Amino acid sequence: MSQPCAQLSYSAWSFDSRKSKLQPLARVVPYLFIICLFFLGLGHRELYSSHEARAAQIAQRMLNTGEWGLPTLFDNRADYQKPPGFYWAVAAVGWLNGGIVTEWVARFPAAIAGLLCVLMVSAILRSEGRPQAAFIAALVLATANHFTSISRTARIDVPLACAVTASLLAVYRGFSHYPLVWFPLAALATGMAVLLKGPVAVALIGPAVVIWFIIERRHRPISLPIGPLLLVPLIVAGIALPWFIWVNFATDGEYLRVFIWHHNVARFTGSSPLLATHPWWYYAPRFALDFLPWTPPLIGLVVWGIRNGSWKTDPTFRFSLIACVTIVAILSTAKFKRADYLIPAYPFAAIAFGCVAEHWLASKKNLPSARRAVWGFFGLVGIGVIIWLVTVLVIERQHQAREGKKAFAEVIRMHAPQPIQITQFRMESHLLSFHLGHPLRTLVEWGDLSEVLAQPGQHFVVMPTEFVFATSQIIPSRKLIPIAETPVLPHDKPYRRLVFLRTED
Repeated sequence: MSQPCAQLSYSAWSFDSRKSKLQPLARVVPYLFIICLFFLGLGHRELYSSHEARAAQIAQRMLNTGEWGLPTLFDNRADYQKPPGFYWAVAAVGWLNGGIVTEWVARFPAAIAGLLCVLMVSAILRSEGRPQAAFIAALVLATANHFTSISRTARIDVPLACAVTASLLAVYRGFSHYPLVWFPLAALATGMAVLLKGPVAVALIGPAVVIWFIIERRHRPISLPIGPLLLVPLIVAGIALPWFIWVNFATDGEYLRVFIWHHNVARFTGSSPLLATHPWWYYAPRFALDFLPWTPPLIGLVVWGIRNGSWKTDPTFRFSLIACVTIVAILSTAKFKRADYLIPAYPFAAIAFGCVAEHWLASKKNLPSARRAVWGFFGLVGIGVIIWLVTVLVIERQHQAREGKKAFAEVIRMHAPQPIQITQFRMESHLLSFHLGHPLRTLVEWGDLSEVLAQPGQHFVVMPTEFVFATSQIIPSRKLIPIAETPVLPHDKPYRRLVFLRTED
């Protein structure tokens, strides 16, 4: 473990002055500010993405039925895309909310995971006696534009990043202090990561540890604690395997076939025609854009740190940089790529930033230049806040206007209140399904729709507008009357409009 770096001999950082009576307040205020970034207005908008609505549906159904095993949607279709870890977290928060999953409830696990990432980044550096590096790294991570925005969304990526960060930092600590404590904690975090996203969690954590260990042995004597290491796979298997074994039997092997093959192997190899493929270099410009406003100083500081010798003298900088680069490199080998997949690399980029920024400041003998650097740092924090405001007040509202289905669902339920069943034909809108609530059914084949409409009584159907005329020709026995449609959105990209119909009698 690295030795604490020498404290700055000047007062460029006002919060570092021990004589100041405001020092305790100055240490707390930045973290209160960070909490606001993650939680302020968290539930002010309705769910506006398929990922958010799917998580909310599955969690609400768990609470409604008490069936917490297999993730299942409101229309009783099993969801094979992810293990249940994130859905369990949302359902647990919903249970504390009286059994109701709201927008705030659905997003809370991701927001708390984002905050925990920031706290872990700060804690690892503070534990080494580096409060300035901790302060810098925490603010950098909290104001990196994509990290903050995804932390305010009901998606799995930030909870996965939290588990990966906890695992890798625990491994790092375990090689120097109390391996019988830190290695089991690393295994616990890895098991949770597997329950969040499956084997990709091990693919991110394992290579980062191996590559770091190989490189680290060239810089300092370090040995493998064999006993604690042997506990790691046993603990990981004990946490994750029981559910995977159960779900394999419960679905006659279908879950593992779909999840492992389609959602892991096919995404990695790009063999599925349904998934877009991207070049290997896609994540370089993506990271540069999404880590703004910190990308330019991060690149400059890392280059300076390597040339100035920080790479050789600072194990924490070395570890964080290796972890960040390894995660990005592993993800780059997959054909299918998403910007959100990069999130686990962000905490380590922030740690590396904090470490080398501390070294750079300590190297400055000129007080005015150091003060300018400090003002520049807080200027970039301000830019990060501006990006946050634009995201919350403009971008998120635009997404909601384009994707939101709450108003349309309210119109449908006004004509067909629960427990009347709504039939969704040749469409999949998790947003609409969540707001409609149970009971729902989803049909694809014309014959199945014909059988439903042939049953006595009134029926209510939602379908894309392009299938309305075809329905009248293929199923002439029951006339469907349009009641409402999703609105036309001018000056926007084309999207699939939906129409709500009922049988005439």
